[in-house]
Amino acid sequence: MFLKSRALFSIVSRSANIFSPCVSRRSTRPVLLASTVIVRRWESTGGSQSGKNDDLPGIFENIDYEALSNGDAEMLKKIKLIALEMDVARQEGLPMPSAISMTQWQELLCIPSRTQRLKTLRFWFLNEMKKAGDKAKKVRKREARLAKLEAQLNESEPNNHITYGFAGSTIFLRVYDSTMDRWKNSRLIESMIFGQPLVIDCSYDEFMTIPEANNTALQLSYVFADNRAHTSPFNLHLCKAYKQSRTITRLHKMIPTMYNDDFPLNVTEKSYLDLFPKERLVYLTPHCRDTLQEYNHDDVYIVGAMVDKSNCDPHSLAKAKADGIRMAKLPLERNLDWGFGSKSLTINQVVSILLDMKVTNCWKKALAHVPQRKIKHETESPKVFEGPWKKPEFRNKIISKQQRKMLRIHELYS
Repeated sequence: MFLKSRALFSIVSRSANIFSPCVSRRSTRPVLLASTVIVRRWESTGGSQSGKNDDLPGIFENIDYEALSNGDAEMLKKIKLIALEMDVARQEGLPMPSAISMTQWQELLCIPSRTQRLKTLRFWFLNEMKKAGDKAKKVRKREARLAKLEAQLNESEPNNHITYGFAGSTIFLRVYDSTMDRWKNSRLIESMIFGQPLVIDCSYDEFMTIPEANNTALQLSYVFADNRAHTSPFNLHLCKAYKQSRTITRLHKMIPTMYNDDFPLNVTEKSYLDLFPKERLVYLTPHCRDTLQEYNHDDVYIVGAMVDKSNCDPHSLAKAKADGIRMAKLPLERNLDWGFGSKSLTINQVVSILLDMKVTNCWKKALAHVPQRKIKHETESPKVFEGPWKKPEFRNKIISKQQRKMLRIHELYS
């Protein structure tokens, strides 16, 4: 039994798939203590690999081990170790969500380190609390609205008169959201026939983590909404959009009708080289040297669908060079005075800049979509670090110390 627990402890502490080795030497003791606790809990359960998990309450009761592990014994061990790790963290008082779906379990299995898993679980817990708060707020608003409506009805009953305004008689027709959606979709259909194409390259899924892929899908939904609401929308093409990729799977959850035949969006697994002539393609990448001086309505611009918070390698530059197409970057340095923020823009911000540039042909107006927090304004003064010696309370404290020292010296020699 001792050899079995020692071997299991070495697996837990050394394996990169379960605990990350990137912890500093000063902080290894808490990780080792947590590993020891998990190993002892594993021994208390007998190391069983059956599909039942009766000793772990709450979120661990309905784990489908067969679907998660696919019959792999090593994967089953990892799932149970992560479940024990989560139970220990919950007993320590760390925030944990009340339920974990199969998709979230698959995300947890892809996260290599314990610290990142705990951060992900805390993020899910905060989202769950936010949804619960929004639901309670919606219930309170509904109750207040019904109480107000009942009070208005009680006031109007003795008068026996027609009530005008909202929830009453009116000469205006109500425009429903579905009507607005059909009207906006009609403009997108027109742009698909006569509009300028814009390509969103969705082939960067392998270079992003799961949160970055989810953020990319959220930005793509913003791109579709901003493009549809514009007066002159693009003919959007999502190229290399594989259905099994994380980004497109997440986007499909946000837009369930994106694969319908009558939906005004081009989603294809083909490359942009198969759809457009190479001489018309221009890849927009911030890593190249050439600047986009003038907007050309005959070119087909390509925007990479990638959120690179952890991976800042120039993948778009390498891809444009490998495909042998032109590349350019937005003239940010020439038209804006940057402050302390980074020069990276989101996908929807780049598309909004191109939409306004197509209509106005003015970089000053188009670059208004850049967040103001990244721009240095004329009224701002440069931030100079002031040490503690320049603060008045610190200076008075030094003076008082010097005065007391001089008084002591005067008492000694008087």
